[in-house]
Amino acid sequence: MDGLKFFHQLIIILGFSIPVIYVFNKIKLPSIIGFLITGIIIGPFGLRLIDDTAGIQLLAEIGVAFLLFTIGIEMRFTRFLKNLSELLLTGGLQILCTFIAGMLIGLAMQLNINQAVFIGFILAHSSSALVLKILKDRGDEDSPQGRTSVGIILLQDVMVVPMMLLIPFLAGGSGPGAPIIIWKLVKSALIIAVILAAARYIVPFVLERLVSMNMRDISLIASLVITMGIAWITESLGLSLAIGAFLAGLALSDTDFTHQIISDINPFRDVFLSVFFVSFGMILNIDFLRENTLYILLASLVIIAVKAAIVLGIIKFLKQPLRAALISGVLLSQIGEFSFVLASQGFKNNIIDVNIYQTFIGAAVLTFIVTPLLVSLVYYILARKINSASIPEVKPDSCVDMCNHVIICGMGLNGRNLVKVLKKTAINYVIVDLNYQKIKKSKSKGDKNTIWGDASNVEILRRANVAAARVIVIAISDRFLTKSCLSQAKALNPRLHVIVRTKYVADIEDLLALGADDVIPEEFETSIQIFSRVLRMFHVPNSIILTEGNIIRNKSYGVFREVRYTQEAFDQINQILAQGTIETYFVGDNNEIIGKSIRDINLKAQSGAMIINIIRSNQTITNPPSDFIFRAGDQIILFGSHQAIDTALVILGGKEGNGME
Repeated sequence: MDGLKFFHQLIIILGFSIPVIYVFNKIKLPSIIGFLITGIIIGPFGLRLIDDTAGIQLLAEIGVAFLLFTIGIEMRFTRFLKNLSELLLTGGLQILCTFIAGMLIGLAMQLNINQAVFIGFILAHSSSALVLKILKDRGDEDSPQGRTSVGIILLQDVMVVPMMLLIPFLAGGSGPGAPIIIWKLVKSALIIAVILAAARYIVPFVLERLVSMNMRDISLIASLVITMGIAWITESLGLSLAIGAFLAGLALSDTDFTHQIISDINPFRDVFLSVFFVSFGMILNIDFLRENTLYILLASLVIIAVKAAIVLGIIKFLKQPLRAALISGVLLSQIGEFSFVLASQGFKNNIIDVNIYQTFIGAAVLTFIVTPLLVSLVYYILARKINSASIPEVKPDSCVDMCNHVIICGMGLNGRNLVKVLKKTAINYVIVDLNYQKIKKSKSKGDKNTIWGDASNVEILRRANVAAARVIVIAISDRFLTKSCLSQAKALNPRLHVIVRTKYVADIEDLLALGADDVIPEEFETSIQIFSRVLRMFHVPNSIILTEGNIIRNKSYGVFREVRYTQEAFDQINQILAQGTIETYFVGDNNEIIGKSIRDINLKAQSGAMIINIIRSNQTITNPPSDFIFRAGDQIILFGSHQAIDTALVILGGKEGNGME
């Protein structure tokens, strides 16, 4: 019966979510708000279609765990370690400052010191699920604000452990002593390190054995077991499901199984995460909200303002761009799901009374509803006000003294490789990057023309002397800044050749419309490299492979995007492939054809391939006679169809020594 009741509740949640989300999509509001409104409508304080939320909360936790898993697997383990110290510093400052602010608010409310400390605890957390969902929907996980926000919420989740341990002490009981709390923190760090190391080296080994069975269902089950298994282990050891899932994803990043696991997990993640947001709306007491509307609205406003201001101040203090600070501040301005866990424990232990608890619940749910709207508003304002007045990161005194140079926006892998090539070819260049550490590193390597700042800022582009530049390469992760930089650069120098790297296929048309000369989508370029290597295996000459690559790139990768000129492009490729090809074969010292004549091996009759030239001692013999005797070191130039060339290579002695023209 309980199972049927749970199934009935799940059907109600999903069934009511569909029309609400449809309406919110039509009026251009985030789907997260739709899920929250659904929870309010069907919950115990609304229509009361669902009154027991215990089973629903379990599904909600699983949804958050799956979301953290996908974030971990996409973050990349090596990059996480590289940025760990920065994440700890930013997250640590945010937790400390928000805790102090919360404690001061509690004292201003005339609460005792224990209650004030507890208010600091519950205000220090932001919602992992909400922040990550917003970032994922906007494709902003890899942007500066994305990396900063993810680092902060992960550290917040870890700090739940010592805060939970201090609740008995705040309630007036004996509570654990300082050594126990310190030991718990050390133990948590050791658990994380051990699980991460074990998962990093053991799980891929197990997965490799399972995947080799070539059974789709085994792969799917293994993905679910790994995600939830490691999450369960961490929770059993005193940490949260979310932290365990993130560690599992981090351990499996940079492996051969990454993309398939993500595709297996994503459907489950989306369904369970939807349940999470619906369950959040269910806890809002409509009657209490109606009776204390002004007080709860004021509390919500104070929470958002204080938390956003703290994050903004910290990120600016650490010399990050204003745009990243603004977005991160708004993203982290709501109350987190672990704050509800702390609040419920504080209420049960009589640290806070029912009025404070219900006020906190109401204000927290409202911050959840408002945050997606504020994020959209900030993005909209930044899009309208992206100029030197609105983002004054740097006030340059003069521009770089060079012309006909290359401006490199973004010192990621692509930017660093380009710098190496430009150095070797003695082409002048200027580096622009938002990350101050990357600028310092470039300067330490001898790059004098480096500029720290926002490449979409007019003054920064002027300092890079964009008016005299020949090429600008935009290789930054933030898709919004990419478009803004392109627009500003073209406005300052219409003749500028702009090359843009993007991870998002949907942005290609927009970038071209803004004036980009070359748009390079990472996924499509990878596919070109793949088919190029395949064609080399079939002895297609490099010149033809390059031609085919150019056909694909023509019309902005229209072949892959299934837009105009698709059939025309494939017709061109088919015409090229229908033609014969040329292959070079080197006669090694132990080759069986040494001492034999062309007549003896009868190559044309057996394979259809024709010997058109033979190179011996740097001398070319064109149309060699049938009595020509092969020697070691000869290079045989063959012409024929792809199948004929394959057959000829086998007759001549296999693939040993053959090479492409």
